[in-house]
Amino acid sequence: MPAAVKVHVPATVANLGPGFDALGAAIQMYLDIEIEPRRDSVDILIEGEGAETLPQDETNLVIRSMNTFFDHVGRRPPGFAVRVKNPIPLGSGLGSSAAAVVGGLYAARAVTGANVHQAEMIDMATTLEGHPDNVMPALLGGLVVCYQPNAEGFRYFRMEANDRLIPIVAVPRGGFSTQQARLALPQDVAFHDAQFTASRAALLVAALSSGATAEVLADAMHDRLHEPYRLRLMPESAAVHAELREAGLPVALAGAGPSLLTIVPRPEVAMRAEQVRRICRERAEGWRVFVSEWESKGAQTSQ
Repeated sequence: MPAAVKVHVPATVANLGPGFDALGAAIQMYLDIEIEPRRDSVDILIEGEGAETLPQDETNLVIRSMNTFFDHVGRRPPGFAVRVKNPIPLGSGLGSSAAAVVGGLYAARAVTGANVHQAEMIDMATTLEGHPDNVMPALLGGLVVCYQPNAEGFRYFRMEANDRLIPIVAVPRGGFSTQQARLALPQDVAFHDAQFTASRAALLVAALSSGATAEVLADAMHDRLHEPYRLRLMPESAAVHAELREAGLPVALAGAGPSLLTIVPRPEVAMRAEQVRRICRERAEGWRVFVSEWESKGAQTSQ
């Protein structure tokens, strides 16, 4: 085992509106993990988001992901100390659990030196997380379209989001369970809603890769497949979402919510970020607004 290993994993935003369970992007907010060898104990220290609430033992998702990798390769170090620095809000729709999964897997690969192919890493991460639209951008960076060619396994198409477009994320005070948000979804949707959302998803990929205007993005980020059902459970987010859309801003739930994502042309970012902050302040206390950038690199390790 090396003397120390560091892992750097980006936060991610899934769905981006109409790309339900299929589209995700990495943004510049990072989970950092440091691992040092120990003779016979496993210790974890969490700093930042979740420091007071997340388990600091072997039930922690980072450690569970590491153990999954160790079992996969049949190799386990006698002990290690893990320090997690996490700025990603929990239960927010910014891929905090995906970052923990990917970070744990990459940490375990680094400390064992096992030569495990990227496809195996994707399979393990997707199994641990439950779906690929957050884990693939965390692994690969960029803008990723995920799809399932058959009943088993996932494939992906990765591209870069245009750097003329800037993501702004508004995070409310409280989180929301992804599982609860998924339970809000109907078993069936109307054909015209499916057709509407399919056209927007296609437009969104074209808009993000080419660098479209705010007007085109506002159309592209409009969803009828999952957002109307989820927003009913999130009144604060629903109110801000409606006001941002009424103001002409492109807006979508970040992942399953309750955070909101807006994407604006770079020359407008200062003005639009202040507009988002003002609307959030007027609706409720405790909102945080982050101006970010797209991240082209996925998880990275260093020694």
